[in-house]
Amino acid sequence: MLLLNMVFLGFLTLGSILYTYRNRSELACMDGMMMAMAIGSLSGICLGLNLQPYFPGNLALSTILAVLIGMAAGFATGRIVSLTASIDGVMAGIMGGMMSPMLGAMLAQPMPLIWFMDLVYVFVLSLLVFLVKEARQAFLEESGLNTSSQPVRDSRLSDTTDDE
Repeated sequence: MLLLNMVFLGFLTLGSILYTYRNRSELACMDGMMMAMAIGSLSGICLGLNLQPYFPGNLALSTILAVLIGMAAGFATGRIVSLTASIDGVMAGIMGGMMSPMLGAMLAQPMPLIWFMDLVYVFVLSLLVFLVKEARQAFLEESGLNTSSQPVRDSRLSDTTDDE
């Protein structure tokens, strides 16, 4: 069951990296940093939790593998956007990869936490999809390519009316 879960997480991570690649032209550096940090840390955490039961007596090996996975995912995601984002992704991958095997080693039953973190990963990736959609809309507005008949209001701006 853990192997199947790791394959699922691997495809989820690769899919999110490819999604970032497809939308790279519309992402600002901060968007890329957020995506690299989220994907790097969560892939390190989730895959590290899954790796730890395979190496029950060897916490160092499971930690090294989790850190390398998190660093690779964070770097691959961030490098698509900018060097700053890749450094941020690498650092987040290190943090996530170091925490998860230690946490998994302390738990008598790690499966509930593994499933919970899988759900967190999917939830955060769905938030990143919304981030990309928002970035795409901002990119279209900046380029003057907004084809809708009504102007799009940015909810982050203050609520001022045109009557003033």
